[in-house]
Amino acid sequence: MFNMRHLARAIMMMVRRGETAALLREVQERIYSNDTSMILRCDMWENHPAPQAKIALRLRQLQAKDVPLVIRERPRRLPVLLAKIPTCYAAITETDELAFMLWVVFDSEWERLKPHFKGRIHSPLQSDECLFEFAYTFEKFRGKGVMSAALVMIAEQVVKERPSVRWAYNYIRQDNWPSLKGSRNAGFRPYMKRQEHWRAMRLRETFIRLDPGTRFPFEEVVRDDSAAASLPAAGLANRAG
Repeated sequence: MFNMRHLARAIMMMVRRGETAALLREVQERIYSNDTSMILRCDMWENHPAPQAKIALRLRQLQAKDVPLVIRERPRRLPVLLAKIPTCYAAITETDELAFMLWVVFDSEWERLKPHFKGRIHSPLQSDECLFEFAYTFEKFRGKGVMSAALVMIAEQVVKERPSVRWAYNYIRQDNWPSLKGSRNAGFRPYMKRQEHWRAMRLRETFIRLDPGTRFPFEEVVRDDSAAASLPAAGLANRAG
């Protein structure tokens, strides 16, 4: 069960790490904000070639010896660590350094994660579905293609361990382009959107199903830029004015 003491401890650790601004931003957002998360889906039965990371990686479960590093660099994960959800995967280097971590949540584990998940999911998890949540690339290994490679490795491991599980979902804020790109490269595609409206600490959510083939936000920008480049110079001048 969710423990407020664990949350308070995580908050104090975040303050000591210099994350006060992030905490204040979170409070402000819950008082009044409008945001959108993309719900991505991956068919794990399909073959998704693993993008090559710039460092060698292997996969294992998160271990007790990893917890101090996780708490030190990502203190906000303390409450979910204490929930002891069993399927937290870690991508590690050849020297056993943590490069990436992610929880995979199945229908039987949703109640454990639910107190730590902001908002609702689009529908209850079915026996052939799972949720990829709280993905984190450790600071030392960012910019090395770790996330995409690790996601493919994790999906392959999930199917190996639970052959009946086919679909993986991932909730990512629409403006978090690095994570969206990392997920896209691992075979995830836009499936739905969740519009989030916070008013005085109360959250109202609206789920919108997307058409097959819907682009990622950054793909739309690239397409618009290329279209603009093909316009006559006069047309561009008029638009600039």
